Amino acid sequence: MENPLYNPREVKKELTVLYKHFPEVKRLLRSFGCDALTAEDIFQESLIIYLRKKSEPGFDFQLAPIYFIKQTCKLLWYNAARKGQKQGTMSLDFDLEETPDAWMEKELQYKQLESALAKIGKQCKELLHLFYGLGWNMVDIAKKLDLRNDKVAKAQKYRCIQKAKDLVQEAQLNVESNPF
Repeated sequence: MENPLYNPREVKKELTVLYKHFPEVKRLLRSFGCDALTAEDIFQESLIIYLRKKSEPGFDFQLAPIYFIKQTCKLLWYNAARKGQKQGTMSLDFDLEETPDAWMEKELQYKQLESALAKIGKQCKELLHLFYGLGWNMVDIAKKLDLRNDKVAKAQKYRCIQKAKDLVQEAQLNVESNPF
């Protein structure tokens, strides 16, 4: 009778020893950005690869089994991460319920401001962009926008800001009256 290459008792003993190294492998994978559940799956898959390689006649391990497992896990993770990038998938590791209310309110204010700026008109947008965005002085802004002088430019800027504020307040009232 031929000696079997696969001895279940020996495999069980070896797997027991290798599973003791799982926390170490999990930390390694986590340091590469892998989540805990995926790390467990990758570890399991690397054990299967290890057992298949071990059962191949003529395959000689140059490393201790745990180092083979670690290297296999790293390769499997890199392949999985590369596939995820190609597909453009990304997992969200946070829950919307846990996001701070202040952050959500700030985002809503930014959206309202963007909406107001889209409605205020081309000249107002350009004036505010030149003053706040690029830091131009009122004399240069007046020349650029063909206004009589810097005082007219200041008055125009004030009217643009007031119009934007009114539009933001109007948007806030609409949000409060129609939450969904």
